[in-house]
Amino acid sequence: MTTAAMLWVGAALLGVTLAAFDPTQDYTKCCVCTDLMPINPVPGSSPQVMPSPFKVKVNSESYSLDKEVIVELVSEGEHSFRDFILVAWPTDNRPKLAVGTIRLIQDDNNKEYVPKYSCYSSEANSYAIMTADLKPKRTLRFAWETKKFVGHVEFRATFIVDDDTYWVGEKSMLLLDSSPNAPPVPRSVQPRVTPPINVDDCGVTKGCYREPEGCWEPQCEYIVTWQGQTDRIRFELGGLMDTSKDRFVAVGLSNDTYMGSDTVFACAHDSSDESTRVHLSYNEGNRNIPLDRENLRFGERAIMNEEGSYHNGRLRCRFTVDRDLDRIYPELSYISGSPYHLLMSRGFANRGVLRRHGLGVNELPIASPSMVDLNDYSNIGDRARYPLVKAHGCLMILAWIFFASIGLIMTKYYKTMWPNQRMFDQRYWFVAHFNCMAMAFLITVIGVILIFVEADGWSQAPDLPQKAHPILGIIIFVCIIINPILALLRPNPDNKCRPVFNWFHWAFGTIANVLAIPTIFIGMDFGKANVPWWATWILVVWVIFHIVIELSLEVHQCCTYKKNKERRRKYEQQKRENPKNTFDEPEPAGRRFKRFMLFLHLTVTTIITLIMIIIIAVC
Repeated sequence: MTTAAMLWVGAALLGVTLAAFDPTQDYTKCCVCTDLMPINPVPGSSPQVMPSPFKVKVNSESYSLDKEVIVELVSEGEHSFRDFILVAWPTDNRPKLAVGTIRLIQDDNNKEYVPKYSCYSSEANSYAIMTADLKPKRTLRFAWETKKFVGHVEFRATFIVDDDTYWVGEKSMLLLDSSPNAPPVPRSVQPRVTPPINVDDCGVTKGCYREPEGCWEPQCEYIVTWQGQTDRIRFELGGLMDTSKDRFVAVGLSNDTYMGSDTVFACAHDSSDESTRVHLSYNEGNRNIPLDRENLRFGERAIMNEEGSYHNGRLRCRFTVDRDLDRIYPELSYISGSPYHLLMSRGFANRGVLRRHGLGVNELPIASPSMVDLNDYSNIGDRARYPLVKAHGCLMILAWIFFASIGLIMTKYYKTMWPNQRMFDQRYWFVAHFNCMAMAFLITVIGVILIFVEADGWSQAPDLPQKAHPILGIIIFVCIIINPILALLRPNPDNKCRPVFNWFHWAFGTIANVLAIPTIFIGMDFGKANVPWWATWILVVWVIFHIVIELSLEVHQCCTYKKNKERRRKYEQQKRENPKNTFDEPEPAGRRFKRFMLFLHLTVTTIITLIMIIIIAVC
């Protein structure tokens, strides 16, 4: 693999786009009144989409004129916010202008903060409130009241942690107008949030599956509970979302840890009317096929007593299901006491219609590690592992990060080293190169066989870049199969066809090496491997390190070229002048530097390989 090719790979992997940023620009300030966006945000930054650690809480579900409502801005995590804006907005179709007045409640926790008033409304004496300093804040308490406004309101707040990190327009629960002249609650607003799922009863009066294991419900990535041993079963379903408008969380009842002929219950949010409903579907191969909520042929509903909400990045549903589903929907099967694997997934929806989930680490459905009897109140956690996928990943790291890179270095820069020493009548560089590439070949073949067994044949991903992974893998596999065949047909060094062999050997080896590293990066993004995101950066560091090693050896080789050429010329001249004598070949110039670089490369590559194998195997 040429240095230029390695540079290209490194640049492609890093994918770094340097955004122009003026260091003299003021810090990100708070905020634009109309949409609560920060002022002068850092170029390239955008509002956070993950659930906010900051909440807007009110002490009442309703308000009346001249009666104060307590509003709190609270950090529920380790972070604090430096800037904020808080405003009460009407929930109807009126312009989003401030409603009522807000004042800071001075107490021991926040007496040092003196916010300033801003964003005056067309309503008399109505305004928003925002920060007046850059001090870290974790809890602020305010009193809000209005003297004449009629209508339901909700509080919105923007929190700025630093110049790059901010959450925009976080909502409180709906605050209802309790006056006699109050308008009806709009359909587009859900006044109540479905209460959290109680996990204290898990394993006692209901069964639970949670991920992470033993998590408290508001912090669970996934949770499903079940209860009931008669002809009906009560489910509770929840998931952590990224606050996008339309999302879903689903649970499937499967006979294995893969999608197939599975019954699926999905809790989906529809932002068009702010409703959260339960949908019934089934998996057929890799497709999800929705079913009508009511079977018109039988006039019956399989899902009853449903409720749900989507609030502050938390999607929840509760519903009751008739166990005899095959009577209502012939496509489904009876929910018996037979054990099932629970498959849980989340993703985007479109007006309640589920979109295909991704294949990434946080996108691929997780499966319960063991089968679950829905008649038993078990309490389980964790997720199923895919050992063949992990074995495949470990083998590819070993083959291409360790063996292939060492074999590449040896054949490019160490042919002239140790000129008078042999192992099995072969030069050291050739022995090292041959054995490293032979190991890479054997390990790659084993890894390809394992992944074909895991996927039960050819695996096809729906989207790029995952879609390219099996294709690139096959190209690499073909290249490493061709090279040993060429080696068996290799002509003698003095044969006129030897250069042709050398060119083909170089071409197929280079193609395999150039494609191997991007293919590994893509493979680490698959959810079945469950490799944490930060492990990718460990590999990025190694790629940069390898490029630096190659560039250093390339520069060193250019600097010592004349010296080595002169030494070689003298050696050839001695042989011609004294043909009966035996002379040792000249040692190359700069050999100490080369030995050091080889030792450094071996050490760092060994450490990185061990770390990556441990991460892939354990996580």
